[in-house]
Amino acid sequence: SRAPTITVARVLFAPAVSQLETIPRVAISEMEAAILEACEGIPLDEVESLTLDSKVQCGQITGLDSAVCLEELSMVSCGVTTLDGFPLLAQLTSLELSDNGIKGGLKALAGLVRLTELNLGGNKIASLDELNDIKHLPLLQIDLEGNPCADESEEYRRTVFGMFPTLMLLDRKDKEGDEVEEGSDEEEDEEIVSDDDDDDDASDASDDDDDAADDDEPIEISDDDDEDDEDEEEASDDDDEPGLAALVGAPLDDDDADEGFEATSDPESEDFEDPEDDAEDEDAQAAKKPRTV
Repeated sequence: SRAPTITVARVLFAPAVSQLETIPRVAISEMEAAILEACEGIPLDEVESLTLDSKVQCGQITGLDSAVCLEELSMVSCGVTTLDGFPLLAQLTSLELSDNGIKGGLKALAGLVRLTELNLGGNKIASLDELNDIKHLPLLQIDLEGNPCADESEEYRRTVFGMFPTLMLLDRKDKEGDEVEEGSDEEEDEEIVSDDDDDDDASDASDDDDDAADDDEPIEISDDDDEDDEDEEEASDDDDEPGLAALVGAPLDDDDADEGFEATSDPESEDFEDPEDDAEDEDAQAAKKPRTV
């Protein structure tokens, strides 16, 4: 009984399955495919730098509306002929569009308020008036070399530098017409930093040498210091030795002197000799001597 049920189900759902198989897949443009490949798995709304050089041939730039974090975009030799519909990339600072077929329409770049580097070299821009629509941008570098409008004359250079007050380089040359190689500014900055570090090291080494020399120098003691030390020692010796008054005693008054004299002349003293006692002693000694007959 189960087998007929399966057969009925297949018959019922067969038309729906056939309809699903006939639904066309959503087509991905060549531009979108190139962007997807260049992102290398990173979501487009997180990409900060994107390079599509020669990877796609398109007349118009599309598919970048969601690249809200994009800061650098390079589309060299991509067959771009118009800038109409260029996405509003508010974070974009560097745009490379050289070697394409752009004739004008630079007004589409007017919303790139942070753009400082713009390369339009090798395109078909015939008049410098096309730059009027972007002269408010804070450009530091612009490259127009290879366009009909870039005739390398003094008038050309003066006009472009006059349109962009912040401009430092035109066609890789400064205001004086001296060519500046790419990356030279960074190298100069590194050299300056290196020189500063060397100066600091040399200064530290000099300070260390001075400190070492100060440590090696003998300490000189002046004669005045020696004399002061001797005076201090003598004063200390005087303080340690007892004074003459301490040895002799306090001075006596006249009355004290008389009392002392009387005390030493006391007849009852053992040291006092009486003349009468001496005479008696002599008589006694004479009586004891034997008489000779």
